[in-house]
Amino acid sequence: MNDREVKRYEMFNRVVTFGQDNAADFPASSKAVELFAKLKLAVKQTDEARALQQHGWATAREVVMDALRIDMKNIVRTAREIGDEVPGFADRFSLPNDSSQPALVTAANRMLDELGKEGVAAQFAGYELPETFVADLADDLDELESRRREMNSADAKGVASTATLGAAIQSGLQVVGKLNAIMHNKYTRQPERLRAWKSASHTERAAHRESSSEMPPPLPSIRSATA
Repeated sequence: MNDREVKRYEMFNRVVTFGQDNAADFPASSKAVELFAKLKLAVKQTDEARALQQHGWATAREVVMDALRIDMKNIVRTAREIGDEVPGFADRFSLPNDSSQPALVTAANRMLDELGKEGVAAQFAGYELPETFVADLADDLDELESRRREMNSADAKGVASTATLGAAIQSGLQVVGKLNAIMHNKYTRQPERLRAWKSASHTERAAHRESSSEMPPPLPSIRSATA
């Protein structure tokens, strides 16, 4: 939500509260009650759209990528030690120079291919890696792919939620406009209630810059005294 949308959302909530505080002034069948209900719905839709926009899939993906990096580093480090006794063994396991997700996934899949070859995984026995280290690496990759799909889905929902948010804000503004007419008629002889309504329905706006045409009046000229 941008600043304007936030201010309007806050105003909607104040108006809803005003309606609740003054519910006794309006019969259940009145137009005002119907409009307050519509405004509550607009607030609910706005809340739902905001929740979709604030998803945490990116953070979850980074957690999985960190776990994958750790598992790969442990395998590479161990492979180097094995390579002291088995020439060329360490060359089969390496980390990518590129830290991007595609590069990491490609390197991890190469490791899995090597570990799947006969007798290779058995070489790591005795170095205190978990017995499930090969399965753990595969699980990391599966989890990362799952997070990628979730992010794509969340991004699509985020686009839809932006449209929903805009529609909810516009609907709320229309409702407040109708309520404004009703409240001025209802409380025309109740200045305190009318002031409360104006306060609730007011939306702050950014101050306009002073127009260049609005120049201060010129200073009066000072004439030198004649002798």
